[in-house]
Amino acid sequence: MSSLTFKAEHDATEFQPDPNGFLFDPRIRGILARTGRKIEPGTEAMAAVRILGKRMHQMMERWADQHGLSEGRFQILVRLHHQADGRMTMGDLAGMLDVAPRTVTGLVDNLERDRLVKRVDDPNDRRAVHAEITDQGRERVKALWQEAVAGQAGLTRGFKDSELIQLRHMCLRLIQAMSVEEGKTHATS
Repeated sequence: MSSLTFKAEHDATEFQPDPNGFLFDPRIRGILARTGRKIEPGTEAMAAVRILGKRMHQMMERWADQHGLSEGRFQILVRLHHQADGRMTMGDLAGMLDVAPRTVTGLVDNLERDRLVKRVDDPNDRRAVHAEITDQGRERVKALWQEAVAGQAGLTRGFKDSELIQLRHMCLRLIQAMSVEEGKTHATS
C-alpha cells in the first residue's frame, strides 16, 4: 500500500469540509504532514482519484460476483454485446480491456463453460479465433445492464447535473493530461 492510499474499508464519514465547504480527507493530510510534504490541492485530488478508482473497482467486483461473474467476464460480455455481429477476436478483446491475451483466454473459458460465449474460427484467418456472445449471454447482459444503470443512478442521485458534468469534464481532462505525460515518457525512452 502506498503512503497516499489506504484500505477500501476507510470510513468516508471521516471526510471533513474545508473552510470553503469542500471535502478533504484528514488521513491524506496527516500522511503528507508526517512525511514533511506540502499539502497541495493536486496531491490531494490525485489521492482522491486513486481511492475512488479502487473503491469503484472493488464495488464492481462485488456486484459482478453476486451474479456469478467477475468484472472481467462482465466487461467481455458487454463488449461483445455492443458489437453488431456479437464477436471480436481474442486479441482485440485483450487490447480493448488492456490485459494479456492469456487473461482473455481464461475469462472466455469461463464464459464458454457457462454458455454465455462461444469460440468461433475466423474463416479468413486460420490463426484467429473469435469470442461470440450467445443468445443466453445477450439475455444475461440485458438483465444485468438494467440493474447496473439503476446502481449508477443511485450513486449519482445526490448530485446536480452541473456537478456531474463538471465531474465528467475533470476526469476526461485528467485522462488527457495522462496521455500527454505518457507521450513525453515514450518520446524520451
